[in-house]
Amino acid sequence: MLSTLRSPRAALHRHLSSRTRGQSLVEFALILPVFMLFFAAILDLGRIASAQIAVTNAAREGAFQAAQTPTDFDSTTGCPADGETNVIYCRIKLESSGGVSVAPTDVDVSCSPADCATGIGNTVTVRVRGHFSLLTPLMAVLFGGNQNVTFTGSAVVNRETLPVWTGGVAPTASPSPSPSPSTSASASASASASAPPVTCFEPSAGFTVTTTPKSNRAPVVATVVDTSTSINCGISSWFWTWGDGTTALGQVPGPHTYVAKNPNDSGFYEITLKVTNAAGSKTSGAIQVQVK
Repeated sequence: MLSTLRSPRAALHRHLSSRTRGQSLVEFALILPVFMLFFAAILDLGRIASAQIAVTNAAREGAFQAAQTPTDFDSTTGCPADGETNVIYCRIKLESSGGVSVAPTDVDVSCSPADCATGIGNTVTVRVRGHFSLLTPLMAVLFGGNQNVTFTGSAVVNRETLPVWTGGVAPTASPSPSPSPSTSASASASASASAPPVTCFEPSAGFTVTTTPKSNRAPVVATVVDTSTSINCGISSWFWTWGDGTTALGQVPGPHTYVAKNPNDSGFYEITLKVTNAAGSKTSGAIQVQVK
C-alpha cells in the first residue's frame, strides 16, 4: 500500500530526470513564435498611436501654413527639392512620420469664403489622410482585417490678417530752428497726443478635432483643441455646439461622446465654436464627425 502511494512522486522524479536538452529546445521552439507574435502586436499598438498623432500634427502644420498662403498647394505634384513652391504639402510631408505616408492627393485645402480672401473671421481648413501598414495580422482584426490602415486628421485656422492702424494720418516732424527747452517740451507733448489708440478687433474662431475609434463605430469620442486668436484683447468666452443638441463652455471643454449614429444627417454631426471678446463674437466653420 505504501509503495502504491509513493508511485506518482517516483514517476514524476523519473520523468524530470529523464528529460533531455533536446526536448527543452523543442518546447522553446514551439513557444517562441507565440511570444514573438504577441511582442509584435504590442509594438503595433505603439506604432498606431504614433501614426495617429503624426497625421493630426501634419494637418495642423499644413493649416498654419495655409493661413498665410492658402493657394500655394498643388495636389498633382510633390514637394520640390528647394521647398519654394507647394509649401503647404511640404510642411505636411515634413511633419508626417512614424511610418505614415501622405501623398499630395491625400491633402484637401478649402477656404471660407471660397476665394480664400483675407479678413477677420475668414478660415481655411486642411484635411490629411495618412496611410499606415501594420506589422501583424492580430491588430488588423480591429480594422476589418486590413493591414493597410488610413488615418485622417483635419484642422481649421483663421486666415492670417494684419490689423489696420486706425489712428489717422501719421504725424510728420517739423524742424525747429533752435533746440530750445520750450520747443522740446512742445514736441514731446505733440508726440504723446498723436500716439494711435490701441484697438480691440473681433476674434477669429478656430479649432481642431481628433476622434476615436478610427472605425467611427459608436460610441465615438471627439476631442477638440481651440486655435482661436484675438488681437489686442483677450477672448472672454468659448461656446461649443456638438451637433447632437448639447453644448459646452470653456476653452477646454473636454472629450465629447457620440453614443449613436445621427439619423438626420447620414451619421454626421457638425461641431462649431463661437468665441467672444470685448469687440464682438465670431463663429467658426463646422467640422463634421461621422458616427456609424
